[in-house]
Amino acid sequence: MEENKFLYAEERKAEILRLLEEQERLQVMDLVELFQVSGSTIRTDMRELEKEHLLTRTHGGAIRNPQRSFEDKPKVRELTDEKRQIARKAASLLNEGDSLVIDTGTSCLAFAEALVHSQIKGLRILTYDLQIASMLSEETEHEICFIGGIIRNGFQYTSGEMVIETLRTFLVDKAIIGTTSFSIEKGYSTPNVGTAELKKILFSIARQKLLLCESSKIGKESFKLFAGTADVDIFITDKGVKETEQHSMSAKGLTVLTA
Repeated sequence: MEENKFLYAEERKAEILRLLEEQERLQVMDLVELFQVSGSTIRTDMRELEKEHLLTRTHGGAIRNPQRSFEDKPKVRELTDEKRQIARKAASLLNEGDSLVIDTGTSCLAFAEALVHSQIKGLRILTYDLQIASMLSEETEHEICFIGGIIRNGFQYTSGEMVIETLRTFLVDKAIIGTTSFSIEKGYSTPNVGTAELKKILFSIARQKLLLCESSKIGKESFKLFAGTADVDIFITDKGVKETEQHSMSAKGLTVLTA
């Protein structure tokens, strides 16, 4: 009997977390009615979930903890179907003869792959990502300018003041930018401070900023912000984006495209 109660409690806590994903804020009395248990039982559930840093208790209820994304060294740069769909959508927005700067990251690598299969011609491309530069120089006729500097150990791109100062000397039509996390209220963020500084420069040298972001990254936060929500001209995501998220982004003045 005790084992059954334990299992039920775990299922109830899982449902509380699921509801918080949808609503962001829950009230104890609403959960009492939903689960047909006592208020003390719900408060115990919330206390245990708070200890695991899965929610924050408030007066009479709880709110969702923002999910923070951390950085792992990319042993394999996985290109998901969502990344490829977003990349193809972004590539379709280019004009012949455009000048571009391409950020580092798997979403931007997927964009480079989309360029390999695109019919568009005559692009002038800046990048500090080694794999992107190599792919495009070997498999396309576009003009590639690789921004050299110190290679960040464990990653496949150059970074630091040398790269930043070189980027400052260019002006391009479009910037293709990736992000680790995106909060509708706070903006775009990444775990590494140096990477955030690189991304800030891309915003300053491009006439149009295209942000590639899987829907799974929406609602998450990382350590360092590099741009506000409306600083992007076009936000491209996949069909997993929620309707409520799209409305909130549009209300912030963001143009959202789904792939």
